[in-house]
Amino acid sequence: MKYLPLWACAFCASAALHIPAYAADAVVKAAQASAVQSAWTSVFDIETRYISWEGTRGSPTGYTAGSPGRGSQFYSPFALQVTGQPNTDIKVEFTARGGWVDARQSSAGGLTGSLQTTTDTTLSGTVTYLALPGVQPFFSLNTNLPTGNRVLGPSQVAARMDPDLVEVAGYGEGFNIGPTFGANVGLGENTLMTLSMGYTHRGQFDRDSVIGVGFPESRMQPGDATSFNAQLTHQAGSWTLVGGATYIWNGASRLDGVFMTQPGALFSLNGSAAYAWNAQHRSTLAASWSTQQVNLTFDPNLPGNVLEPLNSNSDTARLAFDHGYQINDTWTLSGNASWFRRNANAYRATDGAFTPAKTKWSVGGSLKAQVARNVSVTLKGERFWVHEHDKPDVIIPGFGAIPDTGIPRLNYTGWIIALGGTVAF
Repeated sequence: MKYLPLWACAFCASAALHIPAYAADAVVKAAQASAVQSAWTSVFDIETRYISWEGTRGSPTGYTAGSPGRGSQFYSPFALQVTGQPNTDIKVEFTARGGWVDARQSSAGGLTGSLQTTTDTTLSGTVTYLALPGVQPFFSLNTNLPTGNRVLGPSQVAARMDPDLVEVAGYGEGFNIGPTFGANVGLGENTLMTLSMGYTHRGQFDRDSVIGVGFPESRMQPGDATSFNAQLTHQAGSWTLVGGATYIWNGASRLDGVFMTQPGALFSLNGSAAYAWNAQHRSTLAASWSTQQVNLTFDPNLPGNVLEPLNSNSDTARLAFDHGYQINDTWTLSGNASWFRRNANAYRATDGAFTPAKTKWSVGGSLKAQVARNVSVTLKGERFWVHEHDKPDVIIPGFGAIPDTGIPRLNYTGWIIALGGTVAF
């Protein structure tokens, strides 16, 4: 599981950070901490998701020209959050996340495999100091425990699929740990600013060879990351406005002890506007954008490390719209639509794989039932369409283009069906 500090999780959805956090996809609806000293609340959230896709080729697309491609994934993330105040000045939050996944691909050209495994486990804790007027400093410590499956066998490697087609693209990495320091600052009665800085140390781990089946295992050493975040939240009548920016500086990644690449610094913006039409209807429009600077790579002609002459990283953009209708105290009906674009083929240094350039649309809806005061059940459904951009032959610096490695324009469709529940106690 790839890991980021808690405050950065909101930006992982763009996929541009190349650090997906799989079990962290489980949504925890945190209960409000009681004002009574020593009061504690807990929230347990679990969801079962089934994703099915089919398209022009299997995944990865460069593996075979066979047609058609198809795959599926059964994913069950869960999370437990405990919140409390040991005294009136301190608020404490503990969160544990994990999951289980069954992934299968059966594509033409021999790209067939399956895998059943737990995902990595994340543990995090946050302490917030409440005694300062207008300022709430906090400290978080987040860890990734390697409980997933990092080394896949010959019959399992095809279960590692495109992260834009399935929920879980990889099934484990090393031990990661990262502290985050920050503060919530009140700028007025209706405006809150959050500033934070985090550092993530990513541990080394073994995985199946990035060269291909039959080769010795690869030793991955992902680079550490230093992150800075700023967010502004403003409430104005029926409007809730949120805007934020994130900057991430990445360290060098190595493969089998040899320098592989140092990804360029990443900068992202996000924002959302929610409007409550009345007590029953609420609409939300959210947008995000990210860009990444050029990588530092190895040039065999020198030999030495140099900046890329052209930026091989991708820019991403996302728009999402959601409208919720609370029918009564028990039932809430929602509809959603989203658009996503990645403008270039993106290399994921953390696992030695590529995420192709593409455009993705999706539409869906959900039905939530508040079956008890502290128990809710939600059913979701979504249909998506993916158009993957064509790609020219791969060019290796110092060697030139590799013939027949280019990929034509590809098309995919898929379904996501999910059933989840939340219990507060």
